[in-house]
Formats: sequence, structure tokens, C-alpha cells
Amino acid sequence: MNAVGITGVLAVIAFMAALVVWREHVKVMARSTGVFLGDVNSEIRKVTWPDRQQLKNATGVIILFVVVVAILIGLMDVILQLILTTWLPSWFR
Repeated sequence: MNAVGITGVLAVIAFMAALVVWREHVKVMARSTGVFLGDVNSEIRKVTWPDRQQLKNATGVIILFVVVVAILIGLMDVILQLILTTWLPSWFR
């Protein structure tokens, strides 16, 4: 057998060994994924989900908060725009 043939045989053996190792790794990952999904399912069952009224109240509070923050950011924008485009340039004329 020449060097190319020996190299080819060694490459095939290495590939087969890597395939065996990879397959074992996949089996371990599949088992751990199954355990993880089982744990997720058991934790989801423990969750106390809000009823419709609680959900409405929480949604209203969040919407109100977003509107208040939007108004504050808008006011800051208008004030800074006024300062930077009107008052500040007039001081340097």
C-alpha cells in the first residue's frame, strides 16, 4: 500500500471515530434536552396565571406608564430644542 492509500484509510478510521463520538454527544444532549423540557413543563404547571381582571389592570397600568414617559420625553425634547435652537444661539450673537 502506498502513502496515499494509508492516508485514506487513516482518514476513514478517524472519520468513523469522530462519528461515534459525535453520536454519543448527541445522545447525551437529547437526554439532557428531554430532562430540561420535563422541568420546564413542571414549572409551568406551578405558575399562578392572572385572571382577566388582573390582566386588564396590569395592562392599563403599563399603557398609562408608557404614555406618561412619552409625554415626559416629548417635553424634554421641546425644551431642549428651544434652548439649543433659540436661546443658546442668541447668547453668542
